[in-house]
Amino acid sequence: PYIRYVILLGEESSSRKMDGNNNELTSANAIRAFFEKGVNEHRKIDGFKNAIYFDNNIPLEMIELVRVSVELIDLNREMLDASFEEKITAANRIMKSLERKDPFAEPAVFGYEKADESFPYEGGPIVVHGDNIPDAWIKMLRHLWRYGRTNYMNVGTDRLVKEVNNMTVVIHEPQDMDLSLNPFLVPLTPEKIEAYQAEILSPLLPEGKAYTYGNKLRAYFYPDASGIKDLVTTTKYMDFEFGQGPWIDQNVDYREDVCSIDQIKDAIDVLKRDKYSKACIALTWHPADELMRKHNSSPCLVLIQAMVQDEKLNLTVFFRSHDMTQGWPENAYGCAVIQAEIAEAIGLPTGILTIISGSAQIYNNYFKQVEEVLRRHSSSLKSCTDARGNYQIEIVYAKNGGKIKVSLLHPESGKVLERYFGKTANELRDKIAVADLPTNHAIYLGTELAVAELKLRADEPYEQDTSLQSSTLF
Repeated sequence: PYIRYVILLGEESSSRKMDGNNNELTSANAIRAFFEKGVNEHRKIDGFKNAIYFDNNIPLEMIELVRVSVELIDLNREMLDASFEEKITAANRIMKSLERKDPFAEPAVFGYEKADESFPYEGGPIVVHGDNIPDAWIKMLRHLWRYGRTNYMNVGTDRLVKEVNNMTVVIHEPQDMDLSLNPFLVPLTPEKIEAYQAEILSPLLPEGKAYTYGNKLRAYFYPDASGIKDLVTTTKYMDFEFGQGPWIDQNVDYREDVCSIDQIKDAIDVLKRDKYSKACIALTWHPADELMRKHNSSPCLVLIQAMVQDEKLNLTVFFRSHDMTQGWPENAYGCAVIQAEIAEAIGLPTGILTIISGSAQIYNNYFKQVEEVLRRHSSSLKSCTDARGNYQIEIVYAKNGGKIKVSLLHPESGKVLERYFGKTANELRDKIAVADLPTNHAIYLGTELAVAELKLRADEPYEQDTSLQSSTLF
């Protein structure tokens, strides 16, 4: 409250171009706009919403009081053609002549707004690829810890989580049981994994449990047995799936007025009849029930879908809410055994396992543990080859001089998929950028292209992966 004057002077530089006018967005213009118009109800200065931030702990009334109580003296506008030294001289003269004013309010202290501990990112799903389940888990956890937003589990609770919506983890070798990398908060053993897999493979509901995923998927309760019987005997259903209608209810267990459905066995039978079917979905939710008990332990695993692509059985699983620290590892091994069961039954190898977590969470009571896990395993991540291809770089010469030639090779066959030519790394970058490379591959390729460009300029030989070490150009 003791500050009653602000003198504006100095060089003004634009934060970004706007309609060709480099002076449109400057810190000086933001100060002018604040003193002219103040802030709006969203705590922003109109026209500068991405550049100016007012801490939420400072009341809007106090911000306005500052605006009307402090006088702006704009020497940059008053002395357009003056030098910086002339403005400094004028500022010193003005300060000596200013009227001394009393504070416009009592001193006040405002607490700092809690800083967001997450890194910024574009929002929405994050896709992580891993070789096996431990490798995928540590990579996923690193992304979730880095980019997860702080959120509450429910209204009326102080239980905080770091959360990413629709975290997607793709596991390329889900049947790999190698536990030499065992980064989990509670290390898993083959015995623990086998016990969980046995439960998810069984339709039985153990005493004292509201449900198991195995029971939901393999003994899905349906309250109207007669309705299903009537449905599957209609002409429409008798002709369904290439005339295979008579077997459409073979995985339904009729018990008086109710029945249960083995959805996994049904998916297997459908894929045996039509291995390219897109209808092999198994659910755990009963909508009528879950609508009434969404806060009373509705299953987190909502659905799975089995599909064949490249003559492999892929499995996609959706969890509505997911404890990524403790629950995810066991869930992943459980899903992997379902995938293996279906693949073996239809005579195909397993492909990728994709787990989508609608709300991927790290509970606040695990924060310190997660930090320690990530610190301990910072160098244990498996190197990730680029499944989209490899790049071969060389310098070629023609009558009009030399060029850098980049060939995109198929990662398995080595077949040339595309070729790019250019004289500079920047020119080639613009041509290759559409490939959306993984970060580590992009960094490598950028480095090699820069070396190739320097070698081309110096008329020196270039050899990929070796010229950087022997180069005298850096």
